[in-house]
Formats: sequence, C-alpha cells, structure tokens
Amino acid sequence: MENLQISHNQVGKIVRNSYQKLFSEPELQGIEPQMPKAQLRLFLKQSIDRKYRVTVQFNSQHTIYETTGSLTGLPSDRFILKDRHQNVTYLLSLSDIRFIKKVD
Repeated sequence: MENLQISHNQVGKIVRNSYQKLFSEPELQGIEPQMPKAQLRLFLKQSIDRKYRVTVQFNSQHTIYETTGSLTGLPSDRFILKDRHQNVTYLLSLSDIRFIKKVD
C-alpha cells in the first residue's frame, strides 16, 4: 500500500510539472522598451498592409509576453495576432502592445 502511495505522489508531480511546462509563457530573449504610440501605429499599419510576419511583445496583467505571427487590423485600435506555430489567436488593443518588430 505504501508503494502505491509513493507512486501516486510521483505521478502527481510529473503531471503538475508537465502541465506547468505546457502552459507556461515562453522565456523572453530581452525586454524591449515601450514604443511610442505614434511609432506603434505606423509599424502596425505597415505590418498589416505589407502582410509582414512580426514579433510582438505585449503586456499581460503581471508579465510581458512575446509571440510571433501575422496581424489583422480591426476598428478602434484593435488587432488580431495569429500565431501559426501554437495555433493561438490574440485580440490586442494598441495599449496592450509594448514593442513590435519584423521577422525576416
């Protein structure tokens, strides 16, 4: 019975660690400074018009998050960022975006 309990605890730890790795935010290479709003608007417009693949750093509630994908513009300074690698779509406002850069 004791071996079963130890095995159960080990399985629980493995599942917990795997879950944390799967849903944790990726590590950033470097935190970029907040871009001015006018520069963000210009870069966002160019990225959408020219269909650039971009890396965007955005501010979530307690951390800075970075992802790469393609942008689509919406009214009222809102944007959709589609990340093909993770199959995730983000709905962002201009105030959420910290930094944007083109990916080669």
